[in-house]
Amino acid sequence: MSQAEKKQEKQVKRRTWMMPQEVEVWYVLPAIRREIARVMKTKEVPRTGEDGKTKQHRITQKEIAKMLGVTEPAITQYLLKKKGMRSRGDQVVIPERFLPEIDRSADKMIAGFEKGLKEDDMFEIMTREVNRIIKVIRNDGAMCDIHRQFSAHVKGDCSACDR
Repeated sequence: MSQAEKKQEKQVKRRTWMMPQEVEVWYVLPAIRREIARVMKTKEVPRTGEDGKTKQHRITQKEIAKMLGVTEPAITQYLLKKKGMRSRGDQVVIPERFLPEIDRSADKMIAGFEKGLKEDDMFEIMTREVNRIIKVIRNDGAMCDIHRQFSAHVKGDCSACDR
């Protein structure tokens, strides 16, 4: 085991009897929100200014917070690039192979927001997209890997979730 792996092993608190659903709620969901926020922060949308001209507008942290149903300080924390792990969600690295799915979800949420959808409708889009991403991660088997990382009793050949 390399030094980096040993260090990460020490940082991750391996709880006992943690259900996969707990891992999803405590670790994966915040990590997905973080990644969606990071992607949204890179996006631009056309907006008409006071002068009547259409210009590209970067999505603000306030807008991201509204789309994800979290506070602006939460978005600030998601976007910070400080060393160390500030929250449980920071302990999960979403594999790069899922970033196109996250990008797709960000685009759908932004499209709904730009249409001026009500909060309830935005909540539905956000919930649907986060559930879709979680399903993709589960079906890939990556959720099992994350579960093993945080729960000491998950066997290498565990099939409890029956992907």
